[in-house]
Amino acid sequence: MSKIISRPLEPNDFDMLKRSLDADEYEHASPDQYAQKGSSSEVYEDDAGPICILRYTKTLRIVAVWCNNSDKLRNAKSAFKAFADTVSKAKANGYSDIIFNTESPTLAKFCVKLGFEKSDGQYVKYV
Repeated sequence: MSKIISRPLEPNDFDMLKRSLDADEYEHASPDQYAQKGSSSEVYEDDAGPICILRYTKTLRIVAVWCNNSDKLRNAKSAFKAFADTVSKAKANGYSDIIFNTESPTLAKFCVKLGFEKSDGQYVKYV
């Protein structure tokens, strides 16, 4: 068995990365996200070739609770302000994305309007 090494993802790896993503039965990020600003990616390989690619991001996970779920107008106003503040703080501190989970269909729909994308049961905004 040959030794497994890691190295940074290079531009000439993108065809291999795309083939791997296309062939995988599970949903993944796009190839461009493996090289996006604020992330880094490593190729793990041995003498037989590449085995996997890991993408590292600096992710900000947020959790929120509203004091009164029935107070929809105030909650919407506070969500708008809170998420705008969160995006500013995330950008200023080098985060690449913001992630949160919610069981509230109302909050989920609102956040999609604010630019979050639903991804595997969570909501993601790239900053």
